[in-house]
Amino acid sequence: MATEDSLRKLRADGDPAARGFLDEGLKQSGHSPAEILAGLREPAADSPQWLHSLLDEWVREGPDLPSWANQERIADGQKFFHDWDLAICTALFTASLPSAYAGARGAPVLARVSQLAKEGTVAQRIGETGQMLLDITEPGALDRGGPGYRRLVRVRMLHAAVRAWLLGPDPPDGSWPEANGVPANQEDLLATLMTFTTIVFRALDRMGVGLPVPGQESYLHLWAVTGNLLGIVEAEQLCDLQNAQRLTDELQQALQAPSDDGVFLMNVLLDEMEFAMPLGWLRVPRTLVRFLIGDRVADMVQVPAAAWWSPVLPAAAALNRRLSRFRWAQRISTFPAHLMGRRMIQFWIDEHRRDERHPFTVTAEQRRRWHVTDDGTGVAAIRRSLRGHRRRRRMAHPRVPRQGIPGRR
Repeated sequence: MATEDSLRKLRADGDPAARGFLDEGLKQSGHSPAEILAGLREPAADSPQWLHSLLDEWVREGPDLPSWANQERIADGQKFFHDWDLAICTALFTASLPSAYAGARGAPVLARVSQLAKEGTVAQRIGETGQMLLDITEPGALDRGGPGYRRLVRVRMLHAAVRAWLLGPDPPDGSWPEANGVPANQEDLLATLMTFTTIVFRALDRMGVGLPVPGQESYLHLWAVTGNLLGIVEAEQLCDLQNAQRLTDELQQALQAPSDDGVFLMNVLLDEMEFAMPLGWLRVPRTLVRFLIGDRVADMVQVPAAAWWSPVLPAAAALNRRLSRFRWAQRISTFPAHLMGRRMIQFWIDEHRRDERHPFTVTAEQRRRWHVTDDGTGVAAIRRSLRGHRRRRRMAHPRVPRQGIPGRR
């Protein structure tokens, strides 16, 4: 079992293997960590050729799957995602990311160097998160050279560049606070794995969606292997469901606290979720966030008050829980989660249409399964126009001014 001391030690650890490969790449290419970071923050298709060559080399020489990886369980975990994909997407953006932003010592990493905190490009970062989910959940995705493996190599290199930049001689916004530990340290990365797994399970359970335990265990195994490829040394702890749940509690107790950076990140995310909603649904995201993560954590990141109809959610969840016992009724019990997940996916597709640099792409089969469109005319064009108008109004009157966040210019 993890202890407070063992978790604290993880804050001092980064990823020596990735740092060694990064240092060699810096020497060979003549570029700086900031230049590598800038290239990695571009869509993959727009990255400079020297960066493609560096990433290709690590794909060839990078880590193998861990010895404890089980291909059958990986495949079962990928199938679990396909069975529950829309509900998982809803939980990810209404529970997982808000919970992560409550990590007071990890949020400054995002706030300083991640484009996730910039209004104009936040949809690109959200789309990349969604694209990573799709990449690692396709059959064979984690094989060397597969789409998931390539995506994880890119993310691992980005983490290494973030550490090198923030701890280097010319960090953004001044020196990195020693009390926060190493940027993108092992404790924060382990907590991130929990946001993609156990926090998702808890959110869906709170909605009354009954997930099969074997499926949860296989999904944890998939993410444990994913975490190992990302250089997370304690990733294997996810392989046991009870241990993963216990570790989630310990990490939340150790990491969650109010912070200005967390508030700013949450407001940017909430803006994007509201942009994805049709008129009349604007309070749905904030209401779901408060319901799924609880008022204590929601207050840490200053989620606005829930809608007046929020008291019906526990009763609706109880009804869902009863319905989910019956296979014929599962479509009814998962309808609310599917509805918002579908709106988020449609939002990403529309953003891709609006700006071809946006990274999110889906297959024809996925569009059919999710009942989303990739049309540039008609209703889709009107929807994007209305959303653009709302976005311009929001940017003119932001909920949280950027200059109010420490470390912002």
